[in-house]
This record gives sequence, C-alpha cells and structure tokens, in this order.
Amino acid sequence: MKINAQGVSEVVLEVKDMDRAIDFWSGQLGFPIVQQWGYSEGQFTEDAGTIWATWLYVGGPTRLGLWLPRDFDQQQLAEKASSISSWNGLFDEGGIHVHLALYVGIDEMEKSIQVLKSNEINMKIIERGSHRRVYFKDTEENVIELYTLSMKEDYEYRLEQGLLK
Repeated sequence: MKINAQGVSEVVLEVKDMDRAIDFWSGQLGFPIVQQWGYSEGQFTEDAGTIWATWLYVGGPTRLGLWLPRDFDQQQLAEKASSISSWNGLFDEGGIHVHLALYVGIDEMEKSIQVLKSNEINMKIIERGSHRRVYFKDTEENVIELYTLSMKEDYEYRLEQGLLK
C-alpha cells in the first residue's frame, strides 16, 4: 500500500524581501497572485497591512507560497518540537523550505491516513468544510501536508469570482 498523491499541492519558499520576490515570481515570471496574508499576534490574517505571505498559481494542482520568516517565542519553539498531534496550532515551517503539501484526492485520503498509521507516523488531521489536511513530519523534521484541495480548481474559482490580485 502507498499514498496515491496526484501531484504537489503547495511548495513554500522563505523569502527575505517580499516585494522583490513578488516582482520576480509574478512580475517577471508571470505567475498570478491568488491570495496574500498578513501575520499578526501569532496568527495569519487576510486583513493585515503588511504582506507576510503571497500565494501564486503555478499550474495544474500546484500553487507556490512566498513567506517571510517567522520568529517563534520559547513556548512556541517547545510546542513546535513536540509530537505533531499535540500541537494547539500549526507550525508549517520546517527544513530549508517552509513546508510541502501534496494534493491527494478526497477518495484517496483515508487510504493515505492508513499508510501513515501503519507506519506509526505521528499526524494531525484538520477538516474544514469538505476539505481535509493531514500534517506530519519527515525524517528531517520537514512538515509535510496531504491536502484535498486542488489548486487548479481553487484558481479557476478565484478567476471566475474576480478574486485574483
């Protein structure tokens, strides 16, 4: 048995200068911006004045995130180092990249969870509406996500609704 991923859902790169990164990825390379977040008081927000994260649609089921570094306090660092199933929030950062999310169809998610369980891989499952996310760490402490949201479908919806920036 194996996880039947259907491609990469998200790749996130940590950036030093958001404006410069947006200019390169969107301005120069032409990937459209689909969403931007701020970061305030330890939470992501779509209302913050300063852009902390930018999502670009890069094709197929995949989007690219450009994220500024986060500073964690000692309590957050201790929680981040603990078993992922005990986390109160999410710490998407890990390794050189922030995290990797693989697109898994809704009909394949339960099988994927069973693969993780059978290999005794600690995980956190989050359900929002009809979508599921499963988070776990690889052997190098990178946070990996299995996600049932197709970025292609999300991009097409945002395009139709006039939500692209």
